[in-house]
Amino acid sequence: MDERARLRKLLGAMPHKGTLRVRRVSSVDAGDHVREDVLLSDGSGMSIPTYVLVPKGLTDRAPGIVAIHQHGGQFHLGRSEPAGLAGDPNSHYGLELVRRGYIVAVPDQLCFESRRPEQLKADPPDKLRGTQYERYAFSVAILHGSTLQARYLSDLTTVVGYLRGRRDVVASRIGAIGHSLGGQEVCYLMLYDRRVRAGVCSCGIGTWKSILAAGVIHNFASYMPGMLVADDTDTLLPGIAPRALFMSAGESDGIFPIRGVRALGRAMRARYKAEGAPEAFKLVIQPGGHGFPSGVRQAAYDHLDTALGR
Repeated sequence: MDERARLRKLLGAMPHKGTLRVRRVSSVDAGDHVREDVLLSDGSGMSIPTYVLVPKGLTDRAPGIVAIHQHGGQFHLGRSEPAGLAGDPNSHYGLELVRRGYIVAVPDQLCFESRRPEQLKADPPDKLRGTQYERYAFSVAILHGSTLQARYLSDLTTVVGYLRGRRDVVASRIGAIGHSLGGQEVCYLMLYDRRVRAGVCSCGIGTWKSILAAGVIHNFASYMPGMLVADDTDTLLPGIAPRALFMSAGESDGIFPIRGVRALGRAMRARYKAEGAPEAFKLVIQPGGHGFPSGVRQAAYDHLDTALGR
């Protein structure tokens, strides 16, 4: 059984999908690009609010990027942060990539921003605050023989399919980028969906053995029943090879112990070398903690440019 098949088994039941439907909610002139607000419905029972950032002045089709937001316990923030509308400027990678000529889709993940129950948007929320709602969504999935990760990947593959269907996107040149939770999702998305040709994972992955040894608790989507029975990330994620992957990590990141990141990096390098594509994988260890600083982002964008032909 290959790594992708093993991941599919860990995910449990995947949401059933039907025909993709797209509704444009609005379109805003954002100066050097247009920001479309679209609602994607794929028949799985949920809709995916997504910003689509389109460069102005395109003369030909462009590569597409799925930009996935972080967690940070900031459930009021989701797609607005990578789109450059709120949050940390170091996480405005969707905005920076549209300015490099990419068409960028930035979806909300379940539990974040517009994908929270209405009562959570009140001030103050009356129940299921923040992590409590995330735990609730995870628990409901488990009760149905699935996982929160399955929902996240189902939604992200819908966004990939939407990008590939746009007339202004080169369908064979799709990438993904994310920090923290977003980086985690890039890795699992690339393993699950081979249509994604290149990815950037910032401070989003390490080995479970090192994480558990440090007593760290992670986001609920990262937990898949049986993960450590036969696998860890260093035996599962090398299945991404030979597609281009840029990973970065902080030397003193408190939630991803660096020894686990290095162990994963060694396993990835070995597989990429065996696949004859050692240059397609890059691991950057930066000073400091959990972040995505400017210099690392620029190196990551260069890696995407090379892989996707910008």
